[in-house]
Amino acid sequence: MTLQPPPPARAAVNQAGMSLISVLVAIVIFGLGMLSIASLYSLAVPAQTANQEALDTAAFGNQFWAILQASPQVVSQLSAGVTQSYTSASASAPAALQPWLANIFSTPSMMLPGAKVTITTGAGADGNPCDVSNPNAPLCGVTLTIAWAAGKGGGGARSQTYQYQVGF
Repeated sequence: MTLQPPPPARAAVNQAGMSLISVLVAIVIFGLGMLSIASLYSLAVPAQTANQEALDTAAFGNQFWAILQASPQVVSQLSAGVTQSYTSASASAPAALQPWLANIFSTPSMMLPGAKVTITTGAGADGNPCDVSNPNAPLCGVTLTIAWAAGKGGGGARSQTYQYQVGF
């Protein structure tokens, strides 16, 4: 006696594999997912650029503070109670500030787009007017403001302000 396998059920014969339609639907769903990820990436890149520029301004602020500590006479060269603005590494800036300004305006790796640097000397922390009579150790408050056009992809104008106290 030979056993014969039962004939296959009709439903099993019709479901032998995936149809072309189901493969196409899967590809469309996958494609839409990849497009949404690509659109998020396009939003993240300008934000990363703007964040890097903000970090660069912090480095510039630290460099400026180092210059003031090493050469307090820079404040007397700027004069008391005066606001100086720079949009390029100009010859009118004190000599100690010119390499620093060159970094902001012309060094490609650190350059801020549309940058403007404003330095204001004013009253010291004690509230007394800025005293530049002693050029080696003037007693002054110094405000540094760096403004720039954020990000290569836009983002509007941004600025960062730093307050310093020079003197004893």
